[in-house]
Amino acid sequence: MRSELIVFTKHALARMKLRGVTRLMVLDVLRQGKLRRTPEPNAARGTLECRMEYFLSGRDIAVVAAVAPDDPGVVVVTVMELS
Repeated sequence: MRSELIVFTKHALARMKLRGVTRLMVLDVLRQGKLRRTPEPNAARGTLECRMEYFLSGRDIAVVAAVAPDDPGVVVVTVMELS
């Protein structure tokens, strides 16, 4: 996955700052993480939202990302730390 195709929403950037998660950490989650839940369609936006999880730097990080069939990009919707 090319990092220039990844877009961060304002919400995701705010959550990353609050939780001390960097862009590089998010990229690692997207590259190496696993889907632990079934992706869900977002009919309003015409996207499929996927939650990727990865244990990184001693923390369980989850990234919700949206993909669209006609767009090679990925939109990072939110970032959370799992307990």
